[in-house]
Amino acid sequence: MMTSLITRRLKFALLAVLACVCLLQAGGVARAQTQDFQVPQPTGNAVNDFAGVMDAETKRRLENILINLKREQQIEFAVVTVKTTEGREIFDYALAVARRWGIGPANDEKQGLLLIVAIDDRKYQTLVSRHLQGELTDGTVGSLQRQYLIPAFRAGNYGQGLMDTARSYIDTLAEKRGFSTASIYQDNQANTSQTPQSSRRRTNTGGGMSGCGLAIIIIIVLIVLFSSRGRGGGGSGCLNLLFLGSMLSGGSRGGWSSGGWSGGGFGGSSGGGGGGFGGFGGGGDFDGGGAGGSW
Repeated sequence: MMTSLITRRLKFALLAVLACVCLLQAGGVARAQTQDFQVPQPTGNAVNDFAGVMDAETKRRLENILINLKREQQIEFAVVTVKTTEGREIFDYALAVARRWGIGPANDEKQGLLLIVAIDDRKYQTLVSRHLQGELTDGTVGSLQRQYLIPAFRAGNYGQGLMDTARSYIDTLAEKRGFSTASIYQDNQANTSQTPQSSRRRTNTGGGMSGCGLAIIIIIVLIVLFSSRGRGGGGSGCLNLLFLGSMLSGGSRGGWSSGGWSGGGFGGSSGGGGGGFGGFGGGGDFDGGGAGGSW
């Protein structure tokens, strides 16, 4: 009788472990689809011209504006140019940059903006963090892009197009939130006398479950199952397993990495180096709001 009971429990335990592994691996596959490509490392500045299409003066002035915006309104705004996304959808690429870089202060609101363009692909995308979407709606962003970005880009004036588009976003926020842009647009040469530095950040690159993580799951499942024997049956064990399964299912969105459990999505960064701008704060609170297209 006892042997039969133990055998049934072991079979149930193995099935439960298998189910948990499947849940975690499914989450790992979903994450791998968005994390199996590289994005550039942030320079520590607000303006990251990896494609080299901005003239030095426009780049300096835009950097100065975005430094002032961060200081006065706690809004982190990143402008990024790349040559190509290497076949990736510009939206997916932008979302990876926004989350991996952790654009937005690490406070309750995590206000962040990302304007990214892929020059050779002739595509652009603006992402708006959740706490700015009330003012910068998808429709508003798209309209401003058509008004300022597309005409300038078609004429080959990339720096001016980025400057005018960024300012149009700031002007819209200022109008709707009631703050002045005078000091934000004030040119302060001292603010931008900086040398780009690599951000010191935590990179969330986990794409699956480690052997250690699997062992922990097996141990937890076995403890839950066999501890229920002393409480009069498997009913409580089943309930515990259901709870464990739901926890693992939700947690699998963050994924297991070689270092343990990592945060959901792409995670944020832990701040970073840089001069006047000082790197990004680690917010990364982006859910897809914004607009994009091609020119």
